[in-house]
Amino acid sequence: MDSGATLVCRLHVDLRRQASSICAC
Repeated sequence: MDSGATLVCRLHVDLRRQASSICAC
């Protein structure tokens, strides 16, 4: 598991909830 990727994904989802479909973490 990459903590860095998770952080970026979390930020992305926080800023763009709709992006959850693209970034399925």
